[in-house]
Amino acid sequence: MKKIYYNLVFLLISIVTTHAQQESETSIDPMYKEIDSAFELCQRNKYGEAIEIGTKVLEYSIEVNDDNLRARAYNVLGNAHYFVSNDSLSFHYLFKAKDLYIKLKDTSKIILAYSNLGVNYRVYGDFTKSSSFFKKSLKLAEKSKSPKQSVYPLFNIGLNFVAQNDDNDNDYEQGLIYLSKAESVAERYYEGDAIIGEISQILIFVHYKLGNYKKSTEYYNKTITFSEKYNYLNVLAGAHSTVSIINAEDKNFEKAYTALNAYVTVKDSLSTIEQFEKAKQVEADNFLKENSLKLKLKEKENALQEVIITETKGYNIILGLFVLVLLLLAFLLYVKAKELKQAKERAENLSKVKSDFYSEISHELRTPLYAVIELSNLLLREDVNVRHREYLESLQFSRNHLLSLVNNVLELNKVESGTMKIQLLDFDLKNILSNIIESLEFALRDSNNTIHLVYDNSIPDVLVGDSLKISQIFINLISNAVKFTNNGRITVTIKKLEELEDDIKLYFEVADTGVGIPKEKQHQVFEDFYQEHAKVEKSYKGTGLGLSIVKRVVTAMGSKVQLESEEGKGSTFFFELALKKSQKNNNIVELYDLQLKEIEGSNILIVDDNRINRLVTKRVLGQLNINSEAVDSR
Repeated sequence: MKKIYYNLVFLLISIVTTHAQQESETSIDPMYKEIDSAFELCQRNKYGEAIEIGTKVLEYSIEVNDDNLRARAYNVLGNAHYFVSNDSLSFHYLFKAKDLYIKLKDTSKIILAYSNLGVNYRVYGDFTKSSSFFKKSLKLAEKSKSPKQSVYPLFNIGLNFVAQNDDNDNDYEQGLIYLSKAESVAERYYEGDAIIGEISQILIFVHYKLGNYKKSTEYYNKTITFSEKYNYLNVLAGAHSTVSIINAEDKNFEKAYTALNAYVTVKDSLSTIEQFEKAKQVEADNFLKENSLKLKLKEKENALQEVIITETKGYNIILGLFVLVLLLLAFLLYVKAKELKQAKERAENLSKVKSDFYSEISHELRTPLYAVIELSNLLLREDVNVRHREYLESLQFSRNHLLSLVNNVLELNKVESGTMKIQLLDFDLKNILSNIIESLEFALRDSNNTIHLVYDNSIPDVLVGDSLKISQIFINLISNAVKFTNNGRITVTIKKLEELEDDIKLYFEVADTGVGIPKEKQHQVFEDFYQEHAKVEKSYKGTGLGLSIVKRVVTAMGSKVQLESEEGKGSTFFFELALKKSQKNNNIVELYDLQLKEIEGSNILIVDDNRINRLVTKRVLGQLNINSEAVDSR
């Protein structure tokens, strides 16, 4: 298990670690300013735009025969293609940049070229080649007597010690030496540059592995502060991910989940898929331009040959060249199709890994959460004093909120993987709504809100539908209303619209008197991870999944959720659902009581590998007057 954690840590390090390195020169020529802007776009995760500008500058540099500008364009293109996982193009451009810098005898730029190539080889797991390039880079930096140039080779040599180590403290200590030197140089010469945050992010893990837990926490806080200040989202995501994995290894699942939640929020906000597609489109455009140029050159060559040779031989040569071009195009199309297939397979594999990870971490969270939920329920039934009851109610609210978050994550994963299903079971709608409102009592008191249930009593007691998904819809809608309403009123309305022999059509509505949503933003609130009022006073940040899940679930049940809102006057979410009427006349609660009486005094065997789960289940059954014995399943 530890090995899996370590591999995941260094996979994230390889993704986050600075690759985009570029000299910061200024020139009167506007094309130099253009290539500087492309480098900045790389650091801001806008790789598609960086490739577009870099391609334009490259064409210009070839036209005016400016080797320095051409080398810088190659460097930017190599970095951008690295981040969109086009490895062959990344190596192609970076080697071209290195060769030109050597030709120009520009030491500072050769240092950067060696560092970039070292990062590429590390991603492939070839630490020998990677370290050789970094050492060349460091040697040149030391010879140049420019401390500023040594920051990237120092940083990357230290990272290689950490990334290839097998729990050897000596390797971590060696890595710490180089990383500390890099940190000193970066803070002196690179104020506000991403390299400072990247060094801090790696030091979180190094100090943790060396047992310096206080230092590890200090570097985590330092990385968060720095990356949020300068908006380096990749560094911020890497820090959250590293801390999530560290806490998971230490069995501190609550902190691991908090850090993981922060990582997912930041990472998804990068919109890497959109940039990846844009980069691929630019790559395709460049491919077509290159082939168009080749065809024009061939046409000129054919025209010259027609002047020199006889008319008959000229026709034969033209025919031969035409066949050759067709074969070349066919071969290039075959290569491109193969690359696209590999890219598709990588994307599918990443999607599967993400799905498996969601399922695993959600399962790990649900196991201890079960104990928290049932133990708090058991304690609330005990004879406790007023102050302790208040504590337990606070715990009950927190555990319900956490359960809702876990359910939302699982539901999103089910939607993305296409496994969400609607289950049709008998349920008591009014009882479900009453329980949800009761579970949110603590949040209502905290925000000084009142809640009112307007329920049409002509609705049958027992309906047929997916009670869990209906509960999830109302938990998210009511929680959302409570979150953005203070000293106000929340109204939940259920009305009968139409009743047939076997079916019934109902109208559902959740209205509040809270802050409301501007007209121009209302179409965005149902998007994944969107948070309209994340900075509103007295509100708190969430996952941004609640309303997205509501929309997906309501759609899956054959309806559409709608919104009416006015800023400062509150919001109303409403939808209609067609449900089946149950053939059972008894109330669900009465049926439950009858079933419970039938099994009172029974003997039940509890089999589970978790001691706390066995204890909790035994206590719950005991309160229901059911005898039980618990055994370990291992």
